[in-house]
Amino acid sequence: CIPLAEQAPKSSDSLCSECKEHFDLLKKYLDIMGLDFELDHRLVRGLDYYSKTVFEVQPPGAEGAQSTIGGGGRYDNLIEELGGKPTPAVGFGTGLERLILNLKGQGVPAPEGAKPITFVAFLGGEAGEKALEYTATLRREGLEAVAASDSRSLKAQMRQADALGAGYTVIIGEDELREGVVMLRDMSGGEQQKLSFDEAVEKIRGR
Repeated sequence: CIPLAEQAPKSSDSLCSECKEHFDLLKKYLDIMGLDFELDHRLVRGLDYYSKTVFEVQPPGAEGAQSTIGGGGRYDNLIEELGGKPTPAVGFGTGLERLILNLKGQGVPAPEGAKPITFVAFLGGEAGEKALEYTATLRREGLEAVAASDSRSLKAQMRQADALGAGYTVIIGEDELREGVVMLRDMSGGEQQKLSFDEAVEKIRGR
């Protein structure tokens, strides 16, 4: 059946304009964050309320039927179908035992405890892409980081940072992009300073 399946039409070739734009943007964001992915045109998830993208996560070198450590997708219409307000959503399921075995197999040490979160705020589309890149870099450096979920006003983003209990907020706007710097705000005292991103990382790490 595999050769026949390879010749079958691909769903990604028949997307509406909205879904194609959404899917292209998702792939662009994955590239920006340096996350390797492989398109699987035959991937099927067993729940019928998924919309748009479905996915599975596999660790490096994983093989076989038990290789997936997480799987899910978008279900933008589910809450509304249950009688609630329209609520865009994405989710996944995972097995803790399988995660633990993979962490042990890769020699990943257990985290020592919660660290202060760094919030990454942005103003504008290009700054949003840079925010994703910086967030991924902070995480690779072993620092907890969360990017703003959308391009709301800076005031609204700072409220989100407060709600998360962020220790620092990295702010990126048009001026910062042009100058190749970030604005680093200490959330405990409100002080701000303009730094290179590498300098900001060292300051956050020092805390």
